[in-house]
Amino acid sequence: MRRRDFIKAVAGSAAAWPLAVGAQPTDQPRKKMPRIGLLASVHHERIDAFEHGLREHGYAQGQNIIIEHRFWNNDPKQLAKFAADLVTLDVEVIVAPSTPEALAVQALTSTIPIVTATADAVGVGLAASFARPGGNVTGLTAVGGSSKNLGLLAELLPRASRFAVLLDPDNRYHAELMAGFQKTAAERHFEILPVVKRSVEDIGRGFHTMASKHVQGLLVLADPIARTNRREIIELAAQYRIPAVYYFREEAVEGGLLAYGADLIELHRRAAAYVAKLLRGAKAAELPIEQAERFRLVINLKTANALGLSIPTALLATADEVIE
Repeated sequence: MRRRDFIKAVAGSAAAWPLAVGAQPTDQPRKKMPRIGLLASVHHERIDAFEHGLREHGYAQGQNIIIEHRFWNNDPKQLAKFAADLVTLDVEVIVAPSTPEALAVQALTSTIPIVTATADAVGVGLAASFARPGGNVTGLTAVGGSSKNLGLLAELLPRASRFAVLLDPDNRYHAELMAGFQKTAAERHFEILPVVKRSVEDIGRGFHTMASKHVQGLLVLADPIARTNRREIIELAAQYRIPAVYYFREEAVEGGLLAYGADLIELHRRAAAYVAKLLRGAKAAELPIEQAERFRLVINLKTANALGLSIPTALLATADEVIE
């Protein structure tokens, strides 16, 4: 071959290479990204913690996973609708962080794995046991310290004999807790008044009822409505001068008297590990439900002083955080 012809042949081949390389992806089917559903009351820092946890396990939104977000904004009709939406989508896992969300989803599917971050899965019948859930619900639970909150309220107010519990009677977890509280109250000879909170409008009415019943202390049970409207609850407790115990650190930081509960940020981050295991082939029925490892006691001394309360020294000594 002449030198000129050889150069033309090489040049022609080289010019074709980029076209051939560029054509390869269109000749091969794209790998389908796994899709998960996430059903929560509102977008908050716990959702960010969960997605950060996913990245720690190698999953990033839009890169190798698709997250379908649904926020039901404390509206039961929206909760049912969005649960149905996620079940009908082609999702491999549904993340339902709390008890109401997990119940709403499991009512519609027994096959799609459900991961919870805080739900009382065993207590409300979503799972057979912590060690072997046996169904399609697994994850974590925050209920380990719930029974202690009433004892803390009684310790704060040793001379009180009438306490209120702000709750949603339609929440199966609240109903379970209330039964235990009533038993404790009978044993310790004080009265427990259930104050119903099914909606935001019930909060103000509930405090008016507490004042008329001369309630001496309040236990606020955790749920999406209480969480979203915590500032209104805290302000009303201050207005009516009712000492109140809450579940989450933020409530004490924002002016609540005392909070004792699990670290929700940590639980949501750890929930991502369950999603990763399920996407890699694990079975929800065989993944043990983990209980919260860390509970925090936070006391707001500024609020105590405003209420004219003296916090017992022994209780202050056990606090993880004291706000002055």
